[in-house]
Amino acid sequence: MYELFILGELMDKPMHGYLLQYILGKVIGPNRKMSWGVLYPLIESLKKDGCITQEFPPHTGPGRPKKILRITETGEQRFYMLMTQPMDYDQNTEDLFDVKLSNFHHIDIGEKITILEEYRGYLAFLREHLEENQTVVEQEAEIAEQEKESILLVLTHRKKRLLADVNWVEQEITKLKEANT
Repeated sequence: MYELFILGELMDKPMHGYLLQYILGKVIGPNRKMSWGVLYPLIESLKKDGCITQEFPPHTGPGRPKKILRITETGEQRFYMLMTQPMDYDQNTEDLFDVKLSNFHHIDIGEKITILEEYRGYLAFLREHLEENQTVVEQEAEIAEQEKESILLVLTHRKKRLLADVNWVEQEITKLKEANT
């Protein structure tokens, strides 16, 4: 996910690591941070793989000079490969989707629809899981009634948030398909 984010940001313009970290915080929100211990080794790996280059512009003013990162042709190819790579259904799926969504301006309508449909599949997977859990909780005699009510409240809340997300995805797919005709 972080590799795709870095490459996507550099597709727009060259920038330094501090700005990359700042923008990522805006894309994936306050609860997931990219530490310097993750960012810099990833930048070094991308440089080693020939996906990005690092430039040292003339330094003016106090403080250390900022190293400017620029994507290469190899990096652009890697970016498109990562954008079209199917998403696994795991704890990173939603953040990865957000990173892909933030890079929609780099891909065509067909690829956008594919990503949205893939995310819709992920949401269907979550919905099925929630419905199965609801059935299990409702039928489990070992769970106290008061606790059962609280657990079902959590599952209902998650399901309503999920349905709002499904509706949004459906609307976006419809808009893209209409724009494509």
